[in-house]
Amino acid sequence: MKSAKTWLVSCTALALLACHQPGASTEPESAPPAPEPKSQTLQPGAPEPEQAMPAPQAAPASRIEASGSSLRAQGSGLSASGSSLSGKQSDFNIQIDLSADVLFDFDKAELKPEANAELQKAADVIAQKGKGVILITGHTDGKGSDAYNLRLSRARAEAVKNWLIAQGLQQNYQTEGKGAAHPVAPNTHADGSDNPEGRAKNRRVEIVVNKTATLGGQ
Repeated sequence: MKSAKTWLVSCTALALLACHQPGASTEPESAPPAPEPKSQTLQPGAPEPEQAMPAPQAAPASRIEASGSSLRAQGSGLSASGSSLSGKQSDFNIQIDLSADVLFDFDKAELKPEANAELQKAADVIAQKGKGVILITGHTDGKGSDAYNLRLSRARAEAVKNWLIAQGLQQNYQTEGKGAAHPVAPNTHADGSDNPEGRAKNRRVEIVVNKTATLGGQ
């Protein structure tokens, strides 16, 4: 009996010792959570410098593009105001031809409301390029007496000058009327019949904008 009890005690002691020994399987289970939070804190930090880098690079580029587009817009605005006007240019002056039919009613010297748009284009050229005398000349077609056409053409030139002054363009203006003396197209066809298109071209107001202080282009 003693030997049997001794054997049971020994087995029990061995079993207790086995339960208290640290197991290898419990330690690795607690180890993985440690690197997982580390990897999670690193991942959100990684894209942050990548997002921060493009922001300062994109901002200067957009500012340069915007300033370039504004310069292009200014340039296109200047060319647009000149190209829509009929006339010619030399080293000394710019001649602007305005249709009297756009500016005035038939046989009248009072400006129509529709004239403002065309006159404003001419005013822009004068403001930008005018350095000397601004010569405004009225012309008519061949219908009517010479005396009447002279009076009408002078009155129309004066009306254009007064409009420009009213816009604040204080320049050295000269006005004159030529009547039908200087046509740019025939008033009649070769067979003597009326030429409405030619007469319409002759009814005009010319503005010569001198780009220098002297009348070098005259």
